[in-house]
Amino acid sequence: MRARHLIPAVLTACLVVTTAATAQAEDAPTDARVRITGELVRTSVEHRGDQQWSAVRVGNQLVPVAGVALDQTPAHATVTIDVKAPQSVVADAHRADLRDASDSTPATTSSTLGAASTAVATAPGTSPLEVTRVVAADEVRVATYAPATRRITYVEVTPRGMTREAVTETSATQQVARTDSYWREQSRSELRIAAPAMATRYTSAFSCADDPMKLWNEAIARTGWQWRDNRSLVLKLPSAASTRCGYGLGSLGDNPNSPGVLHVADTAAPVLAHELGHNMAFDHANRLVCTDRADAQYDTRTDWWTTCDEAEYGDSLDIMGPSFPTTMPMLSTPQALRHGLLPPAAAVRLGSGTTQVTLAALSGGAGTRAAVISNLSTGVTYWVEYRTPTGRDANNPSRQDAGVRVLRTSPWSGSVLLDPTPTGTLDNQTALGVGQTFASHDGRVKVTTESADASSAVVRIVNTSRRGAFTSTKAPTITGTRGVGKTLTATKGAWSPTPTTYTYRWKRNGASISGATKPTYTPTSADAGRTLTVSVAAHRTGYVSKAVSSAGAGIPIYATNRPYLKGTFRSGQTITVRAGAWTPRPSSYSYRWYRDNIAITGKTGTTYTLTSRDKGTRIHVHVTARRSGYVTGAAITLRSTVAR
Repeated sequence: MRARHLIPAVLTACLVVTTAATAQAEDAPTDARVRITGELVRTSVEHRGDQQWSAVRVGNQLVPVAGVALDQTPAHATVTIDVKAPQSVVADAHRADLRDASDSTPATTSSTLGAASTAVATAPGTSPLEVTRVVAADEVRVATYAPATRRITYVEVTPRGMTREAVTETSATQQVARTDSYWREQSRSELRIAAPAMATRYTSAFSCADDPMKLWNEAIARTGWQWRDNRSLVLKLPSAASTRCGYGLGSLGDNPNSPGVLHVADTAAPVLAHELGHNMAFDHANRLVCTDRADAQYDTRTDWWTTCDEAEYGDSLDIMGPSFPTTMPMLSTPQALRHGLLPPAAAVRLGSGTTQVTLAALSGGAGTRAAVISNLSTGVTYWVEYRTPTGRDANNPSRQDAGVRVLRTSPWSGSVLLDPTPTGTLDNQTALGVGQTFASHDGRVKVTTESADASSAVVRIVNTSRRGAFTSTKAPTITGTRGVGKTLTATKGAWSPTPTTYTYRWKRNGASISGATKPTYTPTSADAGRTLTVSVAAHRTGYVSKAVSSAGAGIPIYATNRPYLKGTFRSGQTITVRAGAWTPRPSSYSYRWYRDNIAITGKTGTTYTLTSRDKGTRIHVHVTARRSGYVTGAAITLRSTVAR
């Protein structure tokens, strides 16, 4: 296997067998770092506190990584991270190999140390590389899709220590065909899944006890699969693997065209549809479980709900909920709308006030199928949908109540079903019956079912939320030396309440400066003679963003070529000052002559005749440049010594 052969080959190049070299290794640092840049590949979180499997894709190879530093980094982000080199590598490496591997200067993945660390991380029985720092991560946005056909590479894999369970091309094709039918239906036939290309089966070097990223990495190498949009690599494991490797597991994409890898322990279509859903950016359909409320505040400080729990797979009327061998319910409206599988016309978006909405059954495929409400006070969005036991939803695996449902999202799930009759346990009373009212945790959004029949439901939505207002108690200021090439810094000012984030916009004579959006700004020659201000905007969920500008900071006219003296520096000789070059061009200049840094009385012209008093002294001139409407600039000539 590739990983088995790579480790000895790489380590042979860097291991030391001589006594002298071994002595050097004993002195080598034990905290060597390797810097890795690539795409972050992640799985869903099964339950709070469970391990979320992660790897960085470098080329076509997955390098397993782990660490709390990754907690806030989304799947599919392009990241640059620093990881600890495994101690087994550090202990046997040349000291020279580690010279550039300290915290401040990590080794590259192409270095001997980096290659050896990667080899260890992808080998059986080893731990992922520990992430110590996220150096950079790009922003990943929820994106809609382009109509496409997803290509499937399908391979039968037997994990180490397990008995092979043969998979026929017929069973694989049937599983993919049913999955294709499901996703076509969900996407108006725009997302299609092609018949699988079967790869040669093999027995893995990895067991279910190993990091699944290693199992996938091996499959990528064995099949030659390429990480490209609209492609998925499917590993079919024996059914006995479901209790150890999991019934199914898939990498998370960031849009429905994302590539991905997954494994399943069944040839049933629902589990493949679910895991392909992960590849296509759909996360789990969960449920909020509370004892005395239908909704709760999500505390971003602790990254968890206040007094409630989020039950994984808690929404059985969603394909991204629990997988049952024979049922494939509809994708709920939060994910379908966010990724574009439902057209915008399928939803009505509501502002403040009272609105009556008639919702068509989601499985009917027509009409208004969702009401989307934004709570301006909290920043939370709610989706209201109507589910009936028809079409895809006829088979209700957990027998949860059909009817009007209210959902929202959390930072680590695709959708969260809210329970209008909370009991603190997972029961089936999840729909809002006629006459029942759901209230958001702050009481500003209320949803009441007024009537319902086989095809539609009428709901009344009251939204009294409003965004708060900031008060600026002290305006921002600009500090630092005012001049071209001198860095200026903006203070935030003082605000009530305290904002959570700030944004900055530097302006030149009232016009925004392109790209100047950081707390610091270094004036250029384009700023010479102009007045700079900085606008600081305060932001906080539930509040209207507000911007306040600082007082102006004038940047003097700038001498691009400093003034200079011309002439013979001897007593009795007349010397002349040249103004140099400035931007913008001044309309007038004034001059002040100095002898040994003391102003010479009455000498303010462009020439000066040296006297015996000047012998052995140093002469220079202060030049002041002026132009109407611009900040006055000043510069001095070099100091020149008069001969004795």
